[in-house]
Amino acid sequence: MVLNYLNHEQSVLCVQDLLAQDHPGLDVVVVDNHSANDSFERLRAAFASEERVVVLQTDSNLGYAGGNNFGARWRMDHGPVDYILISNNDVRLPDGTTVRTLVEFAETRSDLGGVGPRVVTPNGFPQGPYRRPHAALRTLRNLLPVFPLAYRYWRRSVPDRTAARCYAVVGAFMLVKAEPFARAGMFDEETFLGAEEYILAERLRRIGLTFWYVPSTTVVHNHKQSAIVRTGGETRHSGAGLASMLYYFRTYQKVNPAVLRSFEISAQLYNRLLLPIRRRFTI
Repeated sequence: MVLNYLNHEQSVLCVQDLLAQDHPGLDVVVVDNHSANDSFERLRAAFASEERVVVLQTDSNLGYAGGNNFGARWRMDHGPVDYILISNNDVRLPDGTTVRTLVEFAETRSDLGGVGPRVVTPNGFPQGPYRRPHAALRTLRNLLPVFPLAYRYWRRSVPDRTAARCYAVVGAFMLVKAEPFARAGMFDEETFLGAEEYILAERLRRIGLTFWYVPSTTVVHNHKQSAIVRTGGETRHSGAGLASMLYYFRTYQKVNPAVLRSFEISAQLYNRLLLPIRRRFTI
């Protein structure tokens, strides 16, 4: 499933990569999130002759959670499905075996609710997998960004090798088991953009399942090309991203209001003063 907003060119490239995968049962649902341009018509025209692709459009911009839920519900209502692959349109798949690798791994883990590959930026910086966020530690990271920056450089030089359980994988590209995903309540549509993978991790944990990380296959997340960047910045550094993180901490971790306020202030400071500096080193 690929969610499009404004940027049909990137969505076409992403769908082409998915269609080139060697998994025999793969079909693609493209959801145009009510783009204010001709993306929907262009996507329908691009895949008019491709039987494995369906292009849908929402009645309004539902954000990441609502848009992906819209597509997932449509797919589950139109025939049996074991897995749902959720991909941002700015993700490229250089390995034609990625989907098959993730599905085959998922078949061997009874505690698995979702699984993700190694996700890197075009410059090779890894994204995820994620530990459970801690509001106080996030506050320190915002105020002392040199430490997470150094950690990112270290992780780029020492790539992961072994599959492992993790709290959450990168929401830009994840494979979830369809039935548990539905049973867990899918994505929380109270968020618009940001924290979705963390919230899904909490919902999966409630039904006894977890995320797994499989670094033996890699996708490239070219986030500079996404509609997110073109319309307001990277997910967690945008206003919507901060609102989603605050909602996550408040609703799913019951964080103390004073701690939550400290995190909010530090995030706003980081976004204004420190994020532009960090982008020079890690884009």
